[in-house]
Amino acid sequence: MVVTCRQVEATVSGQINPIMSPPLCNEDLVCLGLPNLAQTCYMNSTLQSLLRLSGFIQEIYNHQQVWLSHSGSQVIRELDNVGVSRFSNNKMEKRLVLTAFKETVADFNSEFQDDSQKDAHEFLSCVLNMIHSLSSDLQMAAAVMGVTYICPVDAHVFFEMLNTRTCKGCGCQSMREEQYLNLSLVPAGSVSHSLQDYLKGSQLDFECSCGAGESTQQLSFLTLPNVLIIQLNRFRITSTFCLEKVSFPVELTRELVVNPENTITQTGARYSLVSIVSHLGSTAYSGHYICDSSMAHQALEKGDTSDRWLTYNDEHVTTTTGESVCQQRQRAAYLLFYEKQ
Repeated sequence: MVVTCRQVEATVSGQINPIMSPPLCNEDLVCLGLPNLAQTCYMNSTLQSLLRLSGFIQEIYNHQQVWLSHSGSQVIRELDNVGVSRFSNNKMEKRLVLTAFKETVADFNSEFQDDSQKDAHEFLSCVLNMIHSLSSDLQMAAAVMGVTYICPVDAHVFFEMLNTRTCKGCGCQSMREEQYLNLSLVPAGSVSHSLQDYLKGSQLDFECSCGAGESTQQLSFLTLPNVLIIQLNRFRITSTFCLEKVSFPVELTRELVVNPENTITQTGARYSLVSIVSHLGSTAYSGHYICDSSMAHQALEKGDTSDRWLTYNDEHVTTTTGESVCQQRQRAAYLLFYEKQ
């Protein structure tokens, strides 16, 4: 591997920890892109967003001893390899690493075996579920080693919501706990408004034992994740059963608030937008995925408080600002990654 000299001090036991990376300068940007293997922009943009999630990635590195010792942890090892290769200027090695990652995911879900365009949200969900599925085995392996293992998906991404159905006739309630990887929101003016619409409750046709046929349904957060992933529903089925893209402009809320009244514990939270996966194109059957991400504090020069973001368009990486990104991606933003403050 060819690694830029500025990354050498971030290397530990042959691995590069993105969290420990020194501040980046312009000449480093050429290394950060990921080549497109064959319509794999959905994979590249998703990986760039995952690698921006500081706490999530740090959790992986905190338990490196455990997953390196477990033969079934291929997806974590391959994700680690992608993270390392981002700091390399060896394009052939990057292609090999990305091919290995794609093949690992395809072994878990055959949908990703061919070279056709895929949905970035489906790919993200698959990768996160793969990592989550290893949790029990890795916890047992850690116990044998006399250490502990914390699944990064469980610790940072998964959250629980309480689904409460209330009969409008007798007031009888039925409650169900549900686990989520992300929220899928219908675009409604802004991300903040879309979230409030999702949480405000809805009418439900339900036959209660009291004879009433209408109920209300309300969702509330039981737990709040460190990383809140939001999918904006950009694709819908038409009356003729065709899939079409929805390009309504959505104001991309940079500081997202979960109000206390929307949580069971009556404790709210504030989230900051750190990464966006956008689908560029006018139809649901073609287009191109790109990623925009804020630069982590560790990657900024000391004292730099500027609004610096990076745009990852496969192997091409350019500098931009968060303000510019949020203006330009209003009609294309598809996946939004928020980190809890």
